Amino acid sequence: MPADGSPYESCPEVCGNLERPGVALDMPKWIEHSHLDTTVDQLRIEEALAAMAWRGKSILHIGVGNSRFAQRFAAEAALIDGLTVCQSEVDLARSLRIPNYTVYFLNKYSREFLLTLTNRYDFVIDNNLASFACCKYHFYRMLDNYLWAMKPGARILTDQRGMDFTVEEQRWILSYEDLQALERKFPVRVSRVTATVYSIAAIANEVTG
Repeated sequence: MPADGSPYESCPEVCGNLERPGVALDMPKWIEHSHLDTTVDQLRIEEALAAMAWRGKSILHIGVGNSRFAQRFAAEAALIDGLTVCQSEVDLARSLRIPNYTVYFLNKYSREFLLTLTNRYDFVIDNNLASFACCKYHFYRMLDNYLWAMKPGARILTDQRGMDFTVEEQRWILSYEDLQALERKFPVRVSRVTATVYSIAAIANEVTG
């Protein structure tokens, strides 16, 4: 953590890639999970969510992978929308024909996020908050996107194991303290759900610039 308390101080401010933000978009090794087992961190988030009042709620799942999250929760959720940058994950999700489950080929860092999603969510599930980040601008845009799509009091759920993973830049490894520092920039409250699962709760239905 830098001395001024701002996380990501050594990260590039702006990558300059406004059309395809993020990293590893052309690397199936990192983005193609349609036929892989659910990761440990994703399972821990699912167990934490299962202990909450999730039934009848709207959920946004970032990085749908094998769609087992939707298979587990969609029947009793109001709806689940999923995002992925991998076409095979979209194809698998659609082939499963899970009621209340819609998957979009959509980049979480992109401007198109605001133009594509029309639902508002009680939970956002993202086990790799910064793992594919390219710069601070797009990391903050992602958070703005999430807050725009969240209902008041809604929660982002993430896990330390996923926060420990990065594709390229080790500086994007996040700590719980880094999440807490976001409270200075965004209308959020950070808390621990379990030893490894963290919540970022929206405290106002507004977006900061």
